[in-house]
Amino acid sequence: MSEAHPIKSAIKARRLFGLVCVALLIASAAVLALGATRGHADPNLPNVPPHRHWINGQQVGPDICDNLGDPGTQHAFNEFHNNLHVATGFSIGPAAPGLHNGHGGEIAATPCSVTTPPN
Repeated sequence: MSEAHPIKSAIKARRLFGLVCVALLIASAAVLALGATRGHADPNLPNVPPHRHWINGQQVGPDICDNLGDPGTQHAFNEFHNNLHVATGFSIGPAAPGLHNGHGGEIAATPCSVTTPPN
């Protein structure tokens, strides 16, 4: 009978350890989720006038020209423009140098009225 108590204690200890591990995993996931929902790539960027971006004959980036007045598209366009096309004082890093170096795919801008890629 004295051997049953150590076994019960070991089982209780394993259950407690398992519960603590599960609690830590849930807490870690909650902290990571909270951090992801509170992050902003480039907050408070000024609005960039609408235009189209092209790389190798393909239109790229948020299509502000066909979604004028949509605040979500405007915000995405501002971030795209700031980080890939023209870096400003608001940038979190340089504009993509590989798209502005004369080698390979280059980014080109046209007015909204142009709906075919530039030559």
